[in-house]
Amino acid sequence: MAKTEQIVTDRKTMTAIIKFMEEAVKEGLNREEIMSQIDLILDREAREKIKQSQREIKQGKGKSFKSAEEAIEWLHSEEE
Repeated sequence: MAKTEQIVTDRKTMTAIIKFMEEAVKEGLNREEIMSQIDLILDREAREKIKQSQREIKQGKGKSFKSAEEAIEWLHSEEE
């Protein structure tokens, strides 16, 4: 059963990578950007940490920013 689960997971992962690469090429991302995203897709632990962070943001335990500039601005503000 574990082997079957691994094959299904691998197929889903490969599908996600192919879909991402199609979009990345359309958007004109460079090789470095594409490879860093593929590394993230393949890193289960990193994906779990991202999901946990997203849950914490929804629960009000964290903060999300649209850009690095927005995050830096928030860090320099009086807001807590």
